[in-house]
Amino acid sequence: MAGWAVLLAALFPAAVFATDTAEGGVRQVLACAICEGLVNDMSGAPTQPFFFRSFEPANGGSALHPALENTGFTYDNALAMMTLYGCNRKDEARRVADALVLAVETDRHYHDGRLRNAYRSGAVTVDKQGILLPGYWSTASNSWVEDGYQVGSATGSTAWGALALLMAYEETNQKAYLDAAGKIMDWIHKNTFDQKGKGYFGGFFGHEPTPDRMTWKSTEHNLDVYAADAWLARIDKGGDWGHYADSAEAFVKSMWDNGEGRFYIGTLPDTSSPNAGMSGLDAELWPLIAVPSLKDKAERTLAWTEVNHGVPGGFDFNNDRDGIWLEGTAQAALVYRLTGHPEKAEPLFETMKEQLAPDGLIYATVNEQLTTGLQVGPNSTPGDFKYYRLPHVGATGWAALAALDINPFVGLKGRTASEDDPCPQK
Repeated sequence: MAGWAVLLAALFPAAVFATDTAEGGVRQVLACAICEGLVNDMSGAPTQPFFFRSFEPANGGSALHPALENTGFTYDNALAMMTLYGCNRKDEARRVADALVLAVETDRHYHDGRLRNAYRSGAVTVDKQGILLPGYWSTASNSWVEDGYQVGSATGSTAWGALALLMAYEETNQKAYLDAAGKIMDWIHKNTFDQKGKGYFGGFFGHEPTPDRMTWKSTEHNLDVYAADAWLARIDKGGDWGHYADSAEAFVKSMWDNGEGRFYIGTLPDTSSPNAGMSGLDAELWPLIAVPSLKDKAERTLAWTEVNHGVPGGFDFNNDRDGIWLEGTAQAALVYRLTGHPEKAEPLFETMKEQLAPDGLIYATVNEQLTTGLQVGPNSTPGDFKYYRLPHVGATGWAALAALDINPFVGLKGRTASEDDPCPQK
């Protein structure tokens, strides 16, 4: 709590905070502290495209692995951009949107509209080979090392890039953002669409020119595709976006387990059989705010999720319930608020404010590490995808979106005039 109080005192006049105890006050202050932290983390010229580093070193805690030292994940940056628009920091948000457009247009190998899962963080540089990707020099192998997941293209991560660009288009009316979003979704349709069934496969892992194709399907990924295609269908009446959205929606609906009242995380590789042995928090929560036709599942799904993912103070990623996943806890807070349970969200905001790092970012976890049950890559050790106690842009973005009541699957349309500038600049 002390760190929270010191940070707020530095960012906001004491008189303002002292009187800001009405409904929504803590949420607004949390959101604005986060936005201030994101802005302060940006470097380079004021209009230079920019990618946030996804994880920051924690004082006295976990250090960054070399593979994360200069890594800005596409998904995390999409959330950061949406947060900045939500806080009316439009100039800073456009820097991230411009970076995503450059990523689509200046890849070192691909020219087909795909996004990589990550890019070199910081002010964006494009050399003669294209936009820079993350990596590090290994003294052990005496070679430059790039992570196979980071240079790959997961379907969900790629769709999040499109979602961010669609928000940027609606905020600026700049056609370049709409065009880039359309190219991204065209790539997804051409390369991950299941021609024989419903929905979209997981994408690609590894380096060009022949990355490995992921043959499982993810509920979360298909939600992302649905949301992006449905958004495009609303603003581009001439496209075939609705057809592709329908396929993603049909897949998500096929993942509903009516007996348990929850969604499966996805399918097993090379089969349409659901992966019933695992559970993922985002696969439970996101359908309730991303797909209008699934709103009637909210009460049963939330009840199941509370039992199987709930832990004191928040939610875990999977159902082993070994700690608080703060990104997912923020997602739960937003879903609670958007499905008519704001009282259940309030304790989660208390958890988030207690986990605000001195730099204004939210930690990824409360404990030193958190298991997910997932694999980083197709040939890696099962369960090796973990989260660590590091300030995390993804968790930070979701916390701010929850505090501002922004549904990232539909954008900022419909906000009231009083919400247009929740964080006035001093």
